[in-house]
Amino acid sequence: MADNENKLYEQLSQQLGLSPRQIQASAQRGDMDSLTQKLDKDKAAQLNQILSDPAKTKAVLESPQAQALMKLLNQQ
Repeated sequence: MADNENKLYEQLSQQLGLSPRQIQASAQRGDMDSLTQKLDKDKAAQLNQILSDPAKTKAVLESPQAQALMKLLNQQ
């Protein structure tokens, strides 16, 4: 599991421009604002569009990546 966790943090790190440790700390605190503030305007708009549409949000939350992230966060 640790290997999958590290891969997830590395992928997020590349996309968000934050270190894996910063992402992990923000996730543990439940501080999503610090993660999304690094997104460009287009990506932030896409995220807001997904989160404002219940069907899209459900599809994202049911994805294998989101399931792995939620499982990881629930362990801590």
